[in-house]
Amino acid sequence: MAAPARYHRAAIALHWLIALALVAQLALGFRLEGIPAGLLQFDAFQWHKSLGIIVLLLSVARLALRFALPRPAPFGSGLSLLAAKAVHTLFYVVMIGAPLSGWVLVSTARIKLPTVVMGLVPWPHLPLGQAAHEPAEMVHGLLGWLLPALIALHVGAALWHHAKQHPVLERMLPAGRNANVALAMAGVLLAGGAWLGWAGPVPNLWRSAAPAQPLAAASEAAAPEPDASTAAQPEPAPSASESVDARAALSPDWAVKGGSLGWSTQWSGMPIQGSFKRWTAQIRFDEADLASAKIAVDVDLASSSSGDASRDESIQGPQFFNTAAHPAARFTSTRVGKAGKGYIADGTLALNGVTHPARLRFTLKIDGDRAVASGSATLSRLAFKVGTDEWQATDQIPDAVAVTFTVRAQRKAS
Repeated sequence: MAAPARYHRAAIALHWLIALALVAQLALGFRLEGIPAGLLQFDAFQWHKSLGIIVLLLSVARLALRFALPRPAPFGSGLSLLAAKAVHTLFYVVMIGAPLSGWVLVSTARIKLPTVVMGLVPWPHLPLGQAAHEPAEMVHGLLGWLLPALIALHVGAALWHHAKQHPVLERMLPAGRNANVALAMAGVLLAGGAWLGWAGPVPNLWRSAAPAQPLAAASEAAAPEPDASTAAQPEPAPSASESVDARAALSPDWAVKGGSLGWSTQWSGMPIQGSFKRWTAQIRFDEADLASAKIAVDVDLASSSSGDASRDESIQGPQFFNTAAHPAARFTSTRVGKAGKGYIADGTLALNGVTHPARLRFTLKIDGDRAVASGSATLSRLAFKVGTDEWQATDQIPDAVAVTFTVRAQRKAS
């Protein structure tokens, strides 16, 4: 069977997609270490890993097509043909070897940060030991420096063939396309990829352009709407003239009807905010009998959300919340007392297999059978072993973590 005049359109599409990803990856790689530690650097490394996985998958598909589909006959002879084959072979070594060595690096790192491709698809770690880390790092670095040399050789050879009017470049262009126009479009595309890697990555541009949202507003927006029963008009609060017997008939137990539970800290001076989507509370509270007040709150730690899937997965991992071993946290009050215009609930917090004293400060507004409480607490993450290994240092993440909450409740029937 005669060799085709040009590559298959699937091979052409993969060629240019890989070229775009490689140029963006190369530009990002040159500036990666220079990005200040913090959220931007975290996002940049996630973007770097995502691009690497995409290049790996596309390159494997491209290699499979190379063997499955007929391709144009080799052009040239002698040393020029040998050099062309060597460059193409080394390209496959880099396109597959660099992502694989990067995958090994991530899988054997001391701090197991998860990889979520494009923030959507979780990518597993390889079951390898720490001994593979240093060789993978050396290979990854060498292949990273080989890539720009190969790109320069490949682009230079393509332009030389084009200048000599050799029918080489046209084989990797869609049928019917003018070579000069297609070449210009390819240049714009690759320049855009370089800009994306150097000035971006895109998630960082989105993050820096988005205004910071106050934690209280974000948490309140996520709070569930009251159900139909709570939408009714509240009954008037008991007046001072009501009898003691009428007051005694009011139940001290409250049913939670909504609210929010949020947390906030910093990473390298940049604020990080999150909230827990699933939590329950049991409340017994009577202003006239604080000695009998009881508050118990159970929190599903896996429901923590900070707006970044990879960071959230890391927070739930063994170095932070360790939800696989300790999926829930529980606060239980031992004393509730008056403090100025508000209240203090002293108790214990069980988190990550550790129990320590904790104090909640809150204000309360009771309107008949309805109540709204808002408050806060400051916790030591290290006291609860939240942040192990290198995360025990407080230069990037402080020890103190702020917790804020709002609870809307309805008095239970007596």
